[in-house]
Amino acid sequence: MSVGQRSACWMRRNKCSMDTSGWTTWQRFWHQPLRAESLAVTRILLAYFLLLDQLLQHWPHFEMFYGPEGVAPAGTHDDWCLRTWRWTALFFNTDDLTVLTAAFWLRAAVTVGFLIGWHTRLMNVGVWFLTMCFVNRNHALKSGADDLLMVGLFLLMLSPSGRVMSLDAWLARCESPAARRVDASCVPAWPVRVLQIQLCMIYMSSGLAKLLRVFWEGDGPFRGTWWDGSAIHYVLCDVTMSRVSRAQLLVPYWLTSVATYVSVWWETLFPLLVLWRRTRPWAIGYGVIFHIGIFLVIEIGWFSFYMLSLYGVWIPGSFWDRWRRATP
Repeated sequence: MSVGQRSACWMRRNKCSMDTSGWTTWQRFWHQPLRAESLAVTRILLAYFLLLDQLLQHWPHFEMFYGPEGVAPAGTHDDWCLRTWRWTALFFNTDDLTVLTAAFWLRAAVTVGFLIGWHTRLMNVGVWFLTMCFVNRNHALKSGADDLLMVGLFLLMLSPSGRVMSLDAWLARCESPAARRVDASCVPAWPVRVLQIQLCMIYMSSGLAKLLRVFWEGDGPFRGTWWDGSAIHYVLCDVTMSRVSRAQLLVPYWLTSVATYVSVWWETLFPLLVLWRRTRPWAIGYGVIFHIGIFLVIEIGWFSFYMLSLYGVWIPGSFWDRWRRATP
């Protein structure tokens, strides 16, 4: 069979389309099948960065973070757990390093299983639950990155993220010749849409909070560091956040002013920018540069990498169509 024949055959087997002539725009948005690879990429990136977070940031300081002689021995955050209904504290409130070490490596193993897509849905539930246990165990370590991670893991539990690019998919093809003829490269649209909307809401709410904070505090309209363009300048001058002192890297004020205005309005208008196809690639491309730049300049943990993981759902189906057609 020639390459052209294989490509045509592949297109017939893996066509993620159906007759939607009678559907409304709302129905197409939520139900028209989409490529499964975007969910798989999101799963792989999120699990990969979580594994790095565990091994590079938490394990080297594990005893100090969770042990009896560390900063949060058992009982330290009981009041916070009770007030905020952190139910995992009911059975995970211990500073016994034997128990904690076993739980840590179990979590790492489950993360690897989720990464490679082995019993994907079960591993997803396991890594979400164990991550929640460790986040609640030491409230002092909690940051925006943990909130984002938990949201991403929870939403992926609702999606068939192991449909492709997973050990599950490979085993299914090996075990059943009939499975090779099944269109497994498409997924329902709604899990992808939920993740896309979640990302839009994160950006828009962040941008609005920065711009409207002055109204909440009673300082009057159009006032504050995000309105006068000085916000990023002050962030870079804060030695508790900035990785490099401004004395070491003297960034011109006009440059930080431009970056302030561009970033806050990009966040605020992100849902509209990605809604229009012409501006969508530019909005996504800027976001990648934005988060890499944040990580290089500011101490915010793994937040940037978890945010970039959610960008997987924005990879268009046409990209995967070209990639699969080019695959022998």
